[in-house]
Amino acid sequence: MRDDSRMDEFLFGKRRKTKQVEEEPKKEDAKKDFNLMETAGTIMQTYEQLSPYVKHLRNHAKKFMSKKK
Repeated sequence: MRDDSRMDEFLFGKRRKTKQVEEEPKKEDAKKDFNLMETAGTIMQTYEQLSPYVKHLRNHAKKFMSKKK
């Protein structure tokens, strides 16, 4: 029987002796803290910041496709 514990330790790190604290209560807190208006504002702000780049890429793709024909 082969002992793969050294390889596991190399790939994944040493095993912890103590039990890990459950993270599920933190996930529930994250659901409670979700703010739709703040998220929508962030999405709109990101879109406004990226729109010039998207427009430039779209124009570049149109030029490339027109040259191909």
